Amino acid sequence: MKKLRNRFGILLVSVLMLAGSLMPVKAEGEDFNEFLDKEWRQMMEKDYVTMHYSVKDYKKLGLQKPEVTIGEIGFKQVEKDLKEHNESLEKLHQFDYNALSDSQKIDYQVYEQNLMDSIASESFPYYMEMFNPYTGVCSNLTTTFTEFIFYTKEDIDDYLILADDYDRYMDDMMAFTKEQAAKGYFMTDEALDEQLKEMQEFVDKGEENPLIIIFNNNVDAFEGLSEEERNAYKEKNKDIVLNQILPSNQKIKDSLATLRGSRSVSGSLYNYSDGLEYYNTLVTKKTSSSGTIQEKFDYLTKSIKDAYNYYLDVLLSSTSSGEGEHITGFKDPEEILYYLKDHLEGFPKGPELTFKASYLDPSVANPSVMAYYLTTPIDDITDNVIRVNGSSTNTDDLDTLYYTLSHEGFPGHLYQFTWYYNQDYNSIRHDLNMIGYTEGWAQYVEKIMLNRAPGISLGAQETIAMNAFLGYTVQAAADLAVNGLGYDKAAFAKWMKDIGFGDGTEESVAEVYQAVIDMPGQILPYGYGMAKFWELRERTQSALEEDFDMEEYHLQILTNGPRSFDTVENDLKRYVESKGKEWPTSYTFFEHEKPEGTLGVGKIISFVQNHIFLIIIVGIVIIVLILWIIFLILRGLFRLIFGRGK
Repeated sequence: MKKLRNRFGILLVSVLMLAGSLMPVKAEGEDFNEFLDKEWRQMMEKDYVTMHYSVKDYKKLGLQKPEVTIGEIGFKQVEKDLKEHNESLEKLHQFDYNALSDSQKIDYQVYEQNLMDSIASESFPYYMEMFNPYTGVCSNLTTTFTEFIFYTKEDIDDYLILADDYDRYMDDMMAFTKEQAAKGYFMTDEALDEQLKEMQEFVDKGEENPLIIIFNNNVDAFEGLSEEERNAYKEKNKDIVLNQILPSNQKIKDSLATLRGSRSVSGSLYNYSDGLEYYNTLVTKKTSSSGTIQEKFDYLTKSIKDAYNYYLDVLLSSTSSGEGEHITGFKDPEEILYYLKDHLEGFPKGPELTFKASYLDPSVANPSVMAYYLTTPIDDITDNVIRVNGSSTNTDDLDTLYYTLSHEGFPGHLYQFTWYYNQDYNSIRHDLNMIGYTEGWAQYVEKIMLNRAPGISLGAQETIAMNAFLGYTVQAAADLAVNGLGYDKAAFAKWMKDIGFGDGTEESVAEVYQAVIDMPGQILPYGYGMAKFWELRERTQSALEEDFDMEEYHLQILTNGPRSFDTVENDLKRYVESKGKEWPTSYTFFEHEKPEGTLGVGKIISFVQNHIFLIIIVGIVIIVLILWIIFLILRGLFRLIFGRGK
């Protein structure tokens, strides 16, 4: 999972594909849990890279090793995947959902949604981006190699086979991209410029390329090799990188440059004939939630207004605005991680594990990505790794580093996944994706941990937290407005001004406007997911009031693992009702987060914002009445003085 900068970025969990109970439920003689396990095994055994990143010891788990290739790309492969996913969905639907246990129902829902998301995506192959610098497959390919772990000597041999397959895979991606471009589906010129720049920098590294340096370091760290074997491995890899991989990048870069201008529409996805249909499927997947684009846009707009009013209340009530204050006292990322791990009050205890945080090699650090957590293999959750982008966040910027590590580490992704993987769960859930939930959780916990940050006042803590909240929710709403509702730059600038961002000119919003066109849907899991978790927290707390227990609440969230927000809300609703309370229909974001003694200025401003026309009318009526009363008084005085009207 990657923590993106507020200015957007790319997403990577690794290179995974798609991704019980005691009561057996039969469908044509097959047990439901056995069915899911079989589906997971087929998932592993048909793709080597997926298996390597999901499993540490495939032999011990009884898995058959697939052919060692990076994978297949192309319209035929998309058709094959579409057929397989439809077949799996058909098999899933053979089971009687109502006869399943509660935990099996969750597994059913999550697998069903993942299959439907994959089918929806594969139904629009022209939108599958290979080379977009932020969201494309190529952007993640380098990470596939640099994060490849050598568990055994066999893994080193497999790595070199993959490296030898690089040129073929890039050629297949280029052929696929040319077919897309011929139909008018291609990245923007701005995104193309960024991709060409990244590829050239990668090529220019030469013998200092990370695929050489990191491989050599990993081989040196691997125990059990003779010096002769180490040198042989290094020489073979170096030869492949210098004589195959780098020339391949140069060749593809030159080919991509010839496709400039292939995009058949100017502006967002909304302008493609099938763009809105595709975007609807993208929004459902990215938000882990049902509902229309308009509903989600209105929802995020409310969250922005409520958050702004909350922030204003906190600042007016705080003894310090936090200006000039920064988190201090940590010398490296791991020290921050240990601090975070020791301040998890209100979160259920997780498993014992080890972890480390290290800085990315600058040559592979994407400027849009602040850090990422490497999801542990299913058969070993003890060793955890977080990579930090030193160019985006470092020890000179502890504010950013602190909340980034709370997002990626404790109680973010590292804690979130290992807590769930330490429970009794079906294997397939390890490799199913609910990105709105997973990124939403990691965003949600940032504010909680910022309020535990050492050495800074409440005002400073809230300034950092609310800048992050507003930054992501505004950009998520912008994505929906531009790609889903068709806002042009003028309409978008007006909306931004209405919510308090920008001066209403197109120039003031140009950067965000272009970003959501370049990277449609990319920020939605972060902004929308974060808002949903704070909404659910507020509604639960409103219902339970003094009976609200933070750790018990988080237990409800975590227990069934990553799932849709519709399911999470139903789980919380049952939890509230089990305590004899009613699930509230209305709420205000962060209402229960306000410290004691907080002024209600935000509520006043919110009331004014929501009833501005009524207030204007009432104001006019009051002014007219006052003027009329003044007129009557003056007229009475005039008649009294001059004796008229007797």
